[in-house]
Amino acid sequence: MECPNVETLILNISSQNFALPSFIAGMKKLKVLIITNHGSYPARLTKFSCLSLLPNLKRIRLEKVSVTLLDILHMQLVRLKKLSLVMCSFGEDFYDIEDETVDVSRALPSLQEIDIDYCYDLDEVPYWVCEVVSLKSLSITNCNKLSLLPEAIGNLSRLQVLRLSSCINLSALPETMERLGQLQFLDISHCLGLRKLPLEIGKLQKLKKMSMRKCWRCQLPDSVKNLEDLVVKCDEETGLVLWERLKPKMRSLRVHVEEIEHNLNLLHMF
Repeated sequence: MECPNVETLILNISSQNFALPSFIAGMKKLKVLIITNHGSYPARLTKFSCLSLLPNLKRIRLEKVSVTLLDILHMQLVRLKKLSLVMCSFGEDFYDIEDETVDVSRALPSLQEIDIDYCYDLDEVPYWVCEVVSLKSLSITNCNKLSLLPEAIGNLSRLQVLRLSSCINLSALPETMERLGQLQFLDISHCLGLRKLPLEIGKLQKLKKMSMRKCWRCQLPDSVKNLEDLVVKCDEETGLVLWERLKPKMRSLRVHVEEIEHNLNLLHMF
């Protein structure tokens, strides 16, 4: 089977083990690969190596599959810009690896976006994510076991968007976030366990938008008053408890109270 002109490939599978078909290696113009598992358990994918032969692959989306760090790094996809992992499970080496010679920034030099959503066994952010120096957007949402972020997240000097919504056990954000000088948008909505923001969050002069629905228990440090032209989207309670008292000191502050949103994404999982 030869399909040299295909630019988007969608594979729908329903087995616990699935080997990527060899004909993919001939799709030299392929830009987008989407693999969705409709089975009851995460599928173990094999023969990832064929993806390393695709010079134009820019986006990969994996849903309900089992992923390891080696699977990702061995692709050697120098043009990959976006990696999405939805309802995936991760092996131990997804978090760490003994081979210190692996250079993540060289393996994924163009990666700008990582989305991790509804990955219930994710309890920590893998170290290698913080080595993707080209990253501009990091979204980790609906991961209930996630309790903290690594200090090394401060190394992501190009990061502009950080979404952490609905990580209900996330208790704090690392102080190293003050080094994210390019950060423009922070979403911590529905992080019910979050109790404080970094003390020097006010150093993030490019931070202009925050989403904070259901975050009224979170303490705001004094430095937040240094954020200019800040737009905060939140529920009424969060607005009253946290932000209303700061309006006289933050004259450019705009607080937008949003109606209760109903998350319908769960309906598509079953």
